[in-house]
Amino acid sequence: MGSIEQPYTLSNPFRARTLNGQITPLMSIKFVTGNEIPMMAKMAGVHALFIDMEHSALDMRTVSQLILACNYAGVSPVVRSPSKSHWHISRILDAGASAVVIPHVESVQEVKDIVRYAKFAPLGIRGCTNNQAIMNFQHVPTLVQNELLNSQTMVIPMIETPAAVEIADEILAVEGVDGVLIGSNDLCTDLGIPGKYDSAVYQDAVIKVIEAANRAGKPVGVGGIGGRLDILDKWFRMGATWSLSGQDASMLQAGMKKMSQNYEEISSRLQGKL
Repeated sequence: MGSIEQPYTLSNPFRARTLNGQITPLMSIKFVTGNEIPMMAKMAGVHALFIDMEHSALDMRTVSQLILACNYAGVSPVVRSPSKSHWHISRILDAGASAVVIPHVESVQEVKDIVRYAKFAPLGIRGCTNNQAIMNFQHVPTLVQNELLNSQTMVIPMIETPAAVEIADEILAVEGVDGVLIGSNDLCTDLGIPGKYDSAVYQDAVIKVIEAANRAGKPVGVGGIGGRLDILDKWFRMGATWSLSGQDASMLQAGMKKMSQNYEEISSRLQGKL
């Protein structure tokens, strides 16, 4: 009898949900690094964590442990690289990330280079290694592994400058690009309207990117406006499927502030009775 090739699969709920049009909020991780966080996210119905190496002091070892915890909990680890360098992109993917997000993309050539670093041949030049973390350290035939990871892990450039907005169609047309993330804060700053999300200038730029993503049939996410559900609702109705919707520090601070206020109110009531 001939050998039967074992079917290999990997779980990426972030990819499945965004491709299916399911609105998916991501919690951002910058400071809270305990491996308990992915299981808490799972229990809270959060399907993906955004591990931010650009705007934090997180090192690769810490990130790799968070990624492992995410994969075992069934929560997609989406990691923002601190740069466009191949040694950051490939190490993040080798650590088991479901998606790598690359900031400050300005040209089509940069996007092509990013794909080359993130994808195995024939799409790219990512170095091959077996026993991949995202596949639970199984030994998988190289051809099978490379084809599966090329198709199931995601490369997501960020669009966060006016120049990138203008070439959104070209960025999304690059083979190997699996979607884009709009960086609202940097985009508004570069447009000369920092923090003005209601501005027609910002909103017109976002509409251009979402329409380009719709034409390409690829998911688009929006960052920087997690507190503006009214605007996010507009983007979701237009075709965006995910957003950066809460950050560990701000969520902790909000909870601590609420606790402090509750006890301050109790204290004030009791002192008023004395």
